[in-house]
Amino acid sequence: MSLLEICGLRIAFGERLVVDMDRLEVDRAQIVGLAGESGSGKSMTTMAVLGLADTMGARVEGSIRLDGQELIGLPQHALREIRGRRVAMIFQSPGLAFNPVFRVGKIFLQALELHGAGSRSEAEERAAAALRSVYLSPELLNRYPWQLSGGQLQRISIAIALALRCDLLIADEPTSALDVTVQGDVLELLRGLREEREIGILFISHDLAVVAELCDQVAIMRSGRVVEFGPTDQVIADPQDAYTRELLAAVPKIVYRGVSR
Repeated sequence: MSLLEICGLRIAFGERLVVDMDRLEVDRAQIVGLAGESGSGKSMTTMAVLGLADTMGARVEGSIRLDGQELIGLPQHALREIRGRRVAMIFQSPGLAFNPVFRVGKIFLQALELHGAGSRSEAEERAAAALRSVYLSPELLNRYPWQLSGGQLQRISIAIALALRCDLLIADEPTSALDVTVQGDVLELLRGLREEREIGILFISHDLAVVAELCDQVAIMRSGRVVEFGPTDQVIADPQDAYTRELLAAVPKIVYRGVSR
């Protein structure tokens, strides 16, 4: 049984079908890429996994299972127990994920306390340990979000997911707003999560170069449908779908694990 299993997922706004996904799986200690152009349905898929698509007015049908537990149809109070604690998310623009009027430590500790971290001292210890694990000083907890760089905020987002001890991490374009050097640092952290914590990661991106560097498997989405899915090296080296070939042709050059494609 996979950590995340999506089967027959249909998401529609009125008569407009925006996602029509037959199957997608993410195992523990695995990074699966979900790639495609803007509007292909990637983010709506993640909203459905988080139980938020219907709150946006969408009709959601099919099955989304987390460790065997069906998520579609769960009441919001049950989904709130899952979001953050078992499924965490990091966003494209980390600055928008933090309230600028609160210090980072307050935001961090509120997340831990909301999900049963125990006493305040225990939450502070977990927060400090999580920051060290992403190579940041716990002193940053005393700063406001606007005093930190985008790369630091993205690492703090990852640290919150670590401190909450989530099973599944959804990363929605987490490096697109960062410069190349910082992108590499964030990708290395995600690899470490996969290897050391055995967390399953669903990595959303339009950038096949990044997907090729990071992901074990990749699903290519177009107009809400998965048109190709398989091991990343296989899809990159020998794409079977014409749309995948178009996406690859739009990338000037991909170097995948030392091999130019």
